Amino acid sequence: MGKKRTRSAKTSKGERRSVVAGVKEVRQGRSTIEKAMNKLIAWKKGQNPWVTVPLAGSKDQFIRVRANTVYGDHKKSGANLFGGKADVG
Repeated sequence: MGKKRTRSAKTSKGERRSVVAGVKEVRQGRSTIEKAMNKLIAWKKGQNPWVTVPLAGSKDQFIRVRANTVYGDHKKSGANLFGGKADVG
């Protein structure tokens, strides 16, 4: 009788790309302002994205925190950061 195989799945050799060509270039092509605006719009819609803020007392170190800790709760803010209408569409 043959010996029973001990593993349940085959390990990938990593030979082929797992990301569609062009996705990495599109992500790297976004400017810093565009990324910040997307996070701010997401926060106004009720999502809680991660934002990078400078560490207190340091110019070179940054930490990642949730947007609600930086901007406050979007429902209680009342202030419109963009000006104009309050709705996000």
